[in-house]
This record gives sequence, structure tokens and C-alpha cells, in this order.
Amino acid sequence: MMITPEDSPLLELIARTLSPVTGVAAIVLGGSRGRGTHRPDSDYDIGLYYRGTQPFDPAVLDVVASRLDDHHRSGLVTQFGGWGPWVDGGGWLEVRGHAVDLIYRDLERVDGILDDALAGRYQCNYQAGHPAGFPSIIYAGEIVNCQVLRDPHREITSRKQRLSHYPKPLRAGVIARSIDEARLSVFIGLKGAKRADIAYVVGCAYRAAACVTQAIFALNGEWWMNEKGSMAFADSFAAAPRAFRSRMENALAGLGTSPSDLGDALKAIAELADETEALAVQRNRVRSADPNGLTY
Repeated sequence: MMITPEDSPLLELIARTLSPVTGVAAIVLGGSRGRGTHRPDSDYDIGLYYRGTQPFDPAVLDVVASRLDDHHRSGLVTQFGGWGPWVDGGGWLEVRGHAVDLIYRDLERVDGILDDALAGRYQCNYQAGHPAGFPSIIYAGEIVNCQVLRDPHREITSRKQRLSHYPKPLRAGVIARSIDEARLSVFIGLKGAKRADIAYVVGCAYRAAACVTQAIFALNGEWWMNEKGSMAFADSFAAAPRAFRSRMENALAGLGTSPSDLGDALKAIAELADETEALAVQRNRVRSADPNGLTY
């Protein structure tokens, strides 16, 4: 995806204004606009990468952000960690009438996540604003899908090269872990369904649905970035259960209040988990049988 001519003046202004801040190592366009899946009203997510041992000064950034902001407000950006342990911090600006979000990322922390991802390891963490949790490999997906605005020392470009292919160990790990957790969520949810414990079952159902969706992303070698629109994306992939989105959304919409309705919805999600696992097994068999080492 290339930056459109319509976006270039705005993004050039943002990058030109922010890049002189000492400690800002690279600037990228992330989120849905970086990935090319945005809507006309989508925010502009601007990733500010820094080194944890040589960070920028948020107070200096705030002065620069105030000049960039249409209303020249102060106090626009947070300290590091101001938005939680994984989103790290940032700011909300309005630039030329557009919503612009600044998001901090520590390159040294990102490197640890990339090392883990390449070895098939990842964490799933609590983070406000992410109801399905924050898998640490979101950091890797951000690198893969972002558009570079400023990268004088090839900090982002070199890391993109490390992730030129979705790591095979990670694919296997995400699928196995996600399917296992989906089944566990269904299992404990069915206990709550017998008691018509609606709130508990809803939570279990959503968790199971999110896990199955993440497994489909990994199966197709796609980076799951967040919950928004993820079922629609999964439904468009080459390897996915038949009518995945409609079946999953019908299950969630049909939870109801009775033990039987709650149980039926959970069982429908479990069926999609089983079908996803079967697709993964089938793909592994095809890959193993291919004499040319075909990958997916």
C-alpha cells in the first residue's frame, strides 16, 4: 500500500514537524491507514519509535505537538506508560481538521517481541481499549503493516526485513494456543449457561470468538492487529470456515437469556473452532507433502 496523493501533504507536515524532536528515531503511519483498510473518517495513527535508553522528552514533544495542533492546545501528549503497559502513551491532536493520534513505541522492547515472535513465543496481556486482550505480537504486526514516514537510520526498514514472512513457529503456536483457549472458554461458559449466568457466558463467548478469529489470522499468515473489523477480515481469507463471519456473529447475537440459548451459542462457536483446527491440520499435511516446500 502506498500513501495516497491526498494524504501526502498532511503526513509530510506531521513528519516534518515531529522529526526534529531529539530521541524520535522513526515516524510511521500505522493503524488502518497504514494497512490500507481505512474508511474516509478513520483517524491518522502516527507511530513515534524511540529507544528506551535514549527516549525523547514528552515535555518537548508536547510543545511541538501544540504547534502542530489546529487549536494550539497544550497538554496533548502523555508521559511514557500514560495509556497503559502496552499502548505506552501518546497524544490526540487535530491537524488540518483531521484526527491524528500519536502512539509511542520503544524499539528496544519491540526487538524483544520480534525475537519471541520469530521463535514462536508471545504474551497476551490486559490493556485498556482492547477487550480481547493485547497479544504482544501486535508490535510485530505494526512493523509489518506500517508506512514509513521518517526512518533515517533504517530502524523500521531493517525490522520489516526480519518479518518478511509470517514466522512458521508463531503460526503453529498462535493456532494451537488460540484454539485451546477458545475450547476452554466454551467449556467454562457452558457451566455458566446451566445457571443462566448471562454476563459470565457473554464474556466467555466473546473470548472464544476472538480466539478463533486470531487462529484464522495466523492460519493465513496475517497479523491480527486488534478486534475492530477482525471477523470481516478473517471471513475474506482463503482459509476460513464456511460463512465464518455470519455464523460467528449469529452465535453472538443469539446468546439470549435461557440456558438452552446460551448453550447453543457456545456450541456454535466451538464448532467453528473445530473447523478452524481441521483447516490447519489439512494445510500442514499439504505443506508436508509438497516436494518444493510450499508455504502459505
